[in-house]
Amino acid sequence: MTIKQSSEALIAGPIAPALINLAAPMLLAILSMMAFNLIDTFFVARLGTPQLAALTLTFPVIMVISMFTIGLGVGAMAVISQTIGGNRQDSVKRLATDALSLALLCATGLTIIAMATVDPLFTLLGAGKDILPYVKQYMAVWYPGLVFYVVPMIGGNIMRSTGDTLTPSILMIGSMVLNAALDPLLIFGWGFVPGMGIAGAAMASLVSRAVMLLATLWVLLFREKLLTNPWPGKKQLLSSWKSIMVIGLPVAVSNAIIPIALGVVSRIIIHYGPGAIAGFGVATRIEAFGLTPIFALSNGISPFVGQNLGAQRIDRIRGGLSMTMAFSVFWGLGLLGIFLMAGKPIAFIFNSQPEVAGSAVLYLTIVSVSMGLRGVHQVTWTALNVMGKPYDALVLEFILAFGLWAPFSFFGSRIAGIVGIYWGISAANIVAGVIAWWWVGRILKNKMA
Repeated sequence: MTIKQSSEALIAGPIAPALINLAAPMLLAILSMMAFNLIDTFFVARLGTPQLAALTLTFPVIMVISMFTIGLGVGAMAVISQTIGGNRQDSVKRLATDALSLALLCATGLTIIAMATVDPLFTLLGAGKDILPYVKQYMAVWYPGLVFYVVPMIGGNIMRSTGDTLTPSILMIGSMVLNAALDPLLIFGWGFVPGMGIAGAAMASLVSRAVMLLATLWVLLFREKLLTNPWPGKKQLLSSWKSIMVIGLPVAVSNAIIPIALGVVSRIIIHYGPGAIAGFGVATRIEAFGLTPIFALSNGISPFVGQNLGAQRIDRIRGGLSMTMAFSVFWGLGLLGIFLMAGKPIAFIFNSQPEVAGSAVLYLTIVSVSMGLRGVHQVTWTALNVMGKPYDALVLEFILAFGLWAPFSFFGSRIAGIVGIYWGISAANIVAGVIAWWWVGRILKNKMA
């Protein structure tokens, strides 16, 4: 399907089939991304609780970097999809190429900063002498491979902006499968390959993402022919970067808010011991896996919103968001039932130690009450960013993270310990979802007036 044919399907065809066609490949992609993390968690847990706790403490930092990268990707997707919807095909190649050069520049800068701040940052997050050495082993490999992480993510969003969500999904699945094969080999060793411990998990990620980078560049350059001269001149390059960063920078800041808040919550939970924080890490990964259909719709709706905005079809944006939010609520109710009935055996798959599994089960059974409305917040955040309203999305994210998550968790801890923390997170998700639903409805009503 050509870019023109894909665009016509998004701005003129039936809404529900268009969303399904976008979301189905995204579901596979996000499942593979979640499986990537779950597989790492599964194998690292076999090394011991200190190693699993160390991996958990790296999660907020990796999330900050991931969210910054997603911010750049959303900025690129918003600009390119709106350009396609506005039928300005000549600008698409230029924007796609300049988005990749911006990704390379940012990845290099992030690597330099990250390598210089390992000790103070993770000490601040609560890593003691029993955990910090394992954190350093992991990040000493993970950080130098940042370019293999950032550039393919931006490349995937460039493909999605055209309406092609299948190809980047296939590439992500391939990366996950390679990582799953390399994890046990590099972590535990086999034959002439020595076991690297927790550093082996990072090395498996690095190799699999490097392969994905090469495949992404091949698709963009040779199959899609979306790349052009990487040096169009300083003026043009800065203009492209500016158009991407006008949306991407506030999105990146907005994205970073949640993992920072997660770090704050982790800092509160770690006072209850390594088992509690390890269980929290297991539970959040299981939660993310359960929410994949909502994340798929949230990400899949991006080119739909962007191209319809470029074509001035606000009515279609409203209809698409209504369908997506309704699905989020119903899916959340389904997860509530699953975790209430099977939370314990699911948690024990990843760690059978009573303290770790108990913390994970507690989180899943309490926070699942709010997962549907957490999805509504996520869908709204994505739509606002692609609509060119990144500062509205930033405010919503700040409200969730520091207006609700952090204080609710803190006071919940004071009132009822770790149970109070988890009920605080659940209440925060519910309030944030209601606010997000009202917020985007108000904006769309004004656009239609």
